[in-house]
Order: sequence, then C-alpha cells, then structure tokens
Amino acid sequence: MRLSLLLFFCLHGICWTKYTCVYQPKVLYVKEGESVTIPCSYTYPDYYRRKSQIIVTWGKAEGRYCSKITKNITDPSGNIVDDEYKDRISVVNNPENRTGSITIRGLKATDGVTFCCIETIYTTTSKAFSWFDIYGTTLTFADGKSLSQVEELIAVPGEEMVVPCHHPLKPPEKVIEVSWNSGDDVCRYTEDYRIYTWPQTFPEDGSLYSMVNFPEDVSLRIHGVRRNEHRSFCCRVTYSNGQYTESRFGTELTIAGPPSSGPFNVTQSYNITGHRGESVTLSCSYSPYMESDVLGVDIYWRAGNISGPYVYHPYKEMVHPNYRGRTGIIRVADLHIQGLEMSDASMYYCFVMIRWCRETGKHQKRIQYGGGTRLMVTASTDDKTESHLDPSVVIIASYLSFKFFFPLALFILVKIWYRNVTE
Repeated sequence: MRLSLLLFFCLHGICWTKYTCVYQPKVLYVKEGESVTIPCSYTYPDYYRRKSQIIVTWGKAEGRYCSKITKNITDPSGNIVDDEYKDRISVVNNPENRTGSITIRGLKATDGVTFCCIETIYTTTSKAFSWFDIYGTTLTFADGKSLSQVEELIAVPGEEMVVPCHHPLKPPEKVIEVSWNSGDDVCRYTEDYRIYTWPQTFPEDGSLYSMVNFPEDVSLRIHGVRRNEHRSFCCRVTYSNGQYTESRFGTELTIAGPPSSGPFNVTQSYNITGHRGESVTLSCSYSPYMESDVLGVDIYWRAGNISGPYVYHPYKEMVHPNYRGRTGIIRVADLHIQGLEMSDASMYYCFVMIRWCRETGKHQKRIQYGGGTRLMVTASTDDKTESHLDPSVVIIASYLSFKFFFPLALFILVKIWYRNVTE
C-alpha cells in the first residue's frame, strides 16, 4: 500500500527526493566593466525540510575545482565577507524555489576565477553537511584571445547541425589544425577521445563531420545526428608556431525524445491566429516531473519542423536572424512573438529540457517536445485598406472605365455641341 501511494504521488509530480545536488553553469563568458549573474540551484532530501536549516554561501576556488575553496565571499547570514567584493556583489536567495544567485558588478580581470555555491544543511543535532558543484562557475573574459563554446545544445535524430567554436579574430599565428574531441564533464584532448581533425580526419567515419569554413570558422558540422549522440564536443585550435588554444568545457549535446516518449509530456495549443504588425503568444506547458528533484528547466522553440531554425534559444546567437530581438519566453514556456510578419506563418515546436538530481552529486537531463502549434498570420486593417489600392486593380479599373464610359461621354459632348450649333 505504501509503495502504491508513493508511485501515485510521484506520477503526479510531488515525489519526495532523497538526494542532494548543486548545479551551476560551468562557464560564463563576460567582459570587463560589465555585470554578471551566476545562478545556483540545489536539492536536498525532503525529510530535512522541517528538521533542519538549509543555508547557501558563496566562495572562490583555488584552481578550477570547488573542492579547494580558498576564500569565502559570503557568510551564513548572507553578508559579504570578502573585502574585494564588498561594494560589487549582491546576493539573492530563494529557499522556497531552492535557488540562489550572486551578481557581480564592475567586472575586473582578477574576477576570472571559479565561483562556488555551497549548500549546507544544519540538523537539529548540530551536525552540518555541505555539498557543492565540483566545477562551480568559471568566469572567462571574452578578450579575443581564447576559444568560446556554448555550454549545451539540443538536437533530434537525423538533423544536420553546427556546434559553434569561436576562435580569436586575430590569432597569433596562422591556424593550421583544428581537432574536435569527445568529452564528458571536462574536455580530454587525447587520441582516445578524438573524433575529427582538420585537415586530416580521424577516425574513418570522417564523413559524419566537416568544418564549416576552415580557417575562418572552425565550427563542427554534424551530418545527421545519431540517436546515441549524447556527448560533449570539445574544440582545440593549433597555430603555425606550435602553440594552441582549447576549450576546458565543451558543448554538451542532448538528443530530444518525441512526444509522449518520456517521463513528462509537453502540450501545445494547436492553432492560433495573429495579425500582421501585432504580437502573439503561443502556449506551451509540461507535466511536472518529480518537482523536488528538479535543478532547472530550459525552453527552446523551433519553426517549420522539429529540426528547423530556432526562434527562441537560451543563447541569443543561436536564434535565427529573422526572429532575433522579436521573441521571448513569458510565464513558464510560452513563446511571445512581436511585430508579426506574413512570413511568420508556420508550425512552431516547443522543446522542454529538465535537469534533475538522479543521485547525490549527479544530475541528468531529459528533453521532450510538443506536437506543434500552427500560426496563421492575417493582414491587418491597414493592409486590407491598402489592398483596395492594388496597382493591378487600379489599372484594370482604369481600362474598363476608358473602354465603356469614354465613348458615352464623347457621344453626350458631341450631341450638346451639335444642338448649340444648330440653334
């Protein structure tokens, strides 16, 4: 009976978790003088909820891993204790949502370190247990001297896609080689992990991959994503002077599952109509999936078909130029499109990626997509008014007027002239 009740509640998205996880994005690309917000989400066993106190603090790591935190930035009360950040950091904690964040203003070159979010559980017996994401979040400055990759991408089996890799616009020497390796949590640049090199491919299935435009664009093109392509892609560029630059964290690719094939469902409205020049909202919702285990949810929208261009993506550079600056997510997953154009009439597909804690210290991702929403765009009132002034209609009307009414008018004028003359 107890197991049946547990299964019932789990299926309805209110399952109690017994795991602890902390999640942060591995890397954020920033610029000096600007601001950045580093998010953190966490889970903990629900039996701690009423019997314990859960505190989130922040620190800086020595090196690249949060296992060696050299300096605390905040204390358990949320106060800034690091003089370097006294006037530059603000802290936000949302215990109910199990999230927190810090915002750093006026970024300096010395901020290019790893920031760690630490979750500590203080029990009623005065015991304390702490957890953190081993990789934390490394701030990398976009100084034009290093590589940059997006952290994660989604795909459907069979689609052709590009994994971006941006290398310096003015490299120190000529680019002579690019290698792409398969990674796990971090990039590993050994032959065992190599999947493609340019100008020489390795291994023999090189036809599966190609360069976008070597050496200007060393992004990797995948010709037909395979169903088991769950992996990270890591980029490394070698120059003619023997030096190289490489990504520490690659781009993690996750394959989406079709509707009703996974642990949660994505639902979309089927048809919707909008007027040219106005705005429209396409609804998307998903069933809860063990809410207490969820570490984060990302939303994507694609147009045309399930492998079509992105009309919304967490990374703005992935959004198709025709939609860039016109789309956004409102509420939970609804797509809002501004300034509708007639060319926007299409099918739109909502993708939902849920990241959850599958066991202590380890998280997993799952992506599902909906059945699509057909957007129909009609002409606005102004357009309809203008349609009466269509040039072709004007020409035809003029021709008919000339053919039928001009002879009649000429006949009347001649008759009036003749009467005047005879009188």
